Amino acid sequence: MKVADLFARAALFASLTDSERAVIAEVATLRSCRRGERIVSQGETGDAFFVIVKGRVSVSVSSPEGREVVLSTLGEGEHFGEMALLEDAPRSASVTASERTDILILTRSAFFSLLRRNFLLTRSLLLSLSRRLRHADSTIEGLASLDVKGRLAKYFCDLAASRGRTAGGGWVVIYRPSQREIADTIGSSRETVSRTMAQLTRESLLVPKGKLVYVKLSGTETGVAPAPASELATTT
Repeated sequence: MKVADLFARAALFASLTDSERAVIAEVATLRSCRRGERIVSQGETGDAFFVIVKGRVSVSVSSPEGREVVLSTLGEGEHFGEMALLEDAPRSASVTASERTDILILTRSAFFSLLRRNFLLTRSLLLSLSRRLRHADSTIEGLASLDVKGRLAKYFCDLAASRGRTAGGGWVVIYRPSQREIADTIGSSRETVSRTMAQLTRESLLVPKGKLVYVKLSGTETGVAPAPASELATTT
């Protein structure tokens, strides 16, 4: 697949024409990252912008106690690294590959050249940053006001709403994050996450099945896409 076609997978670049994406592709670099590889580190100088072609990454910050706190998980078509470029400041967070991940890299000069020439791209970037800020506010509120069970339930509901696929009967299927990833995100331990997941399973709010988790959502409107038949078959 051509690099220009890879950019077409990213919602941020949906406003660009094929010829514009071809120009970007000429200055972009494709890189593969192994699971656990640190792509950018908090505090380092930012000189590149990244688009995820395949795989997942976790965005985290270090607490004063030295613990890693996961702020969010990003997947195919999403991007990161723009804040350090826009502010000309050190990276505000670290980004680590949660699985084997392919990313496209744009240099600072190429990134700003795009923003200067395309207002729709600039608007799309601002909307993306606004959504991330709202998500961060929601995460902070949850950590401050909910117990572990509430934070875990909110975590799975948010994940189902943003990345899930409907499986019928109010169930949504998502790929199962690791317990370490979950614990770092909700501010808990793996052992507590394991016990609390078991409790939510007994209450029929979660159904773990191998690499998948089925999440029970209230209401009929989930805002997520239907699950493929191959995944729905695992419910039987």
